[in-house]
Amino acid sequence: MLVKLTKFTIRGIVGTIIDTIVLLALSTYLFHSYFTIYILAPLISFEVSILIAYIICYFWIWNHRVHNNKWDFFRRIPVYNATVWISFVVKMILLISIERIFHFHVVICNLLALSVSGIINYFISEKIVFKEKPMSEMIKNEWEL
Repeated sequence: MLVKLTKFTIRGIVGTIIDTIVLLALSTYLFHSYFTIYILAPLISFEVSILIAYIICYFWIWNHRVHNNKWDFFRRIPVYNATVWISFVVKMILLISIERIFHFHVVICNLLALSVSGIINYFISEKIVFKEKPMSEMIKNEWEL
């Protein structure tokens, strides 16, 4: 569990870096209104980081729980994306709350909000998206090799 949590933390750092770079670029160079900076830009940056995070989860963190084929890879994406939206809603509520209370820059609000939503994301990934394979499926997969 500690190894998986460490890998997930690294995934989170990579995702946060990507999320932050995209958010900073959008909020600095492309968007100028409150809505586009505090709502639309975080939405876009989060979706980009979701895709990168999913790839890391599938091929590195929970690779022992997946089937390593195209069908399985693409089958899990909608489930992963849908479950991550739960943590996104938490992130956005926190981001806007932090901004309203403390008036921090959007990037600082985003980093603080990502810290909390990341914990939620881990447990959803562990228990829903990449849940343990049943023993019968594991045995079946062994025989197929």
